[in-house]
Amino acid sequence: MPLHHLATIAILGANTVVGGALCALLGSHGYRINPLDAHPTGVADELLEGADLLLLAPRLDESAREAFVGAIGKSAPQRAGVPVIALRTALEQDPPGEGVIGVPWPCEMRVLVERIEAALLDAAEASAAPTTRARTG
Repeated sequence: MPLHHLATIAILGANTVVGGALCALLGSHGYRINPLDAHPTGVADELLEGADLLLLAPRLDESAREAFVGAIGKSAPQRAGVPVIALRTALEQDPPGEGVIGVPWPCEMRVLVERIEAALLDAAEASAAPTTRARTG
């Protein structure tokens, strides 16, 4: 079974026009969606409860984005490994941040789904790796 049938994507900036469209489009591709406002209130790790991936809508306020991403894993260390994809327009010059996968926006839905699937697969392999070593060691 493809990963997306089991995956929940949190979308930071779901209250924007593009974020709302992303929620609808990704939901129609079989993902469960956890919409988050562009300026969420609450603890990042609690807001990401159950999410397998965080998608950052394009053109989010940089300080709000950095604060949210920087807070991941602070109160719940197991959340620190959640993959993060930032949709970035040509106007956004700064790199997406350490550990954040940048995807040019706009892009075809097929491209976005491929990047999401690759990130989910990488995260699943990374989380399984220590378990495998522990059993063989």
